[in-house]
Amino acid sequence: MAKQTGRLLLIKIGDGLATEAFSTLCGIQSKTMTVNNNNFDVTTMDCTNPGGQLWQEVMTGMRSVEVSGNGIFEGGTSLDRFHDIAYGTGAADTADAIGNFQVIVPEFGTFEGAFHVNNIEFGGEQEGAVTYSLALASTGPVTFTAAV
Repeated sequence: MAKQTGRLLLIKIGDGLATEAFSTLCGIQSKTMTVNNNNFDVTTMDCTNPGGQLWQEVMTGMRSVEVSGNGIFEGGTSLDRFHDIAYGTGAADTADAIGNFQVIVPEFGTFEGAFHVNNIEFGGEQEGAVTYSLALASTGPVTFTAAV
């Protein structure tokens, strides 16, 4: 697998329509996606040798995906949609700050699912561009489609 530039890691937002189309959230310069697989301890003693050494045994618990990014605020259609989700316009698909998102990891694949907008933050220096940052958390299963 060849090395990829970071700008090809994309966060896309769904338009909320029945045949959902995704568009890139523009201006994001730094992006991170984390896949979490929580575990829980199910270690038990060896009944045939109760005094013997214990080896930890774990099972998979909750799974989640978290996405964050920050960059230069550019506005546009995808950020209008993000605003509707983040601030809950009252429409059925945005009332709970949840929308469909994709994260595309170049030459690896696409993660897609419903995400809750945990936060969005805007900032700006007197001489400089308006910046924004966002954090998303999966709410339900996230599918993965390998790159072809």
